[in-house]
Amino acid sequence: MAELCEKCTTPLEDAGHCVTCEAEAEGLALVTRSGYASVREMMSLLEVEGLGPEMEKVPPARPEERGHPLWNLYVPREEAPRAVEFLRKDWAELLEDPEAAAAAARGQAGLDLDAGGDLTCPACGHVFAVRGGEEAECPECGLALGAPSNAAPDESQS
Repeated sequence: MAELCEKCTTPLEDAGHCVTCEAEAEGLALVTRSGYASVREMMSLLEVEGLGPEMEKVPPARPEERGHPLWNLYVPREEAPRAVEFLRKDWAELLEDPEAAAAAARGQAGLDLDAGGDLTCPACGHVFAVRGGEEAECPECGLALGAPSNAAPDESQS
């Protein structure tokens, strides 16, 4: 496990620097930390709103973050309240849609591939049966749901 910043708990770079604290010292405020696609989408939305977002890769805290890193999304400190309010409003409008709210709930639900039985696809809501201890893929939308917990490291990476 990576060493964490004492101030903000961001994983430290090899040289012991904290990317989040350094950005803050440059006048930026952290809005969120997430995967690349989510951060890039939020950055685009904020740019359309006339804000000046920036994104930066976060050093990995866990081995799996080496292949799927997390990214910080920043805005200039004075734009932070406006950016946060805009993103809250954007998500609130999305979650007013019953289908979007159901999709968000599915995404939050845990999946136990080892148990087998009926699973509900987090992406499309299709219910299908899986055998315990095997990889699963939704027959409706093709979402790969990963490998069981006892998979060899090379199996869980595919």
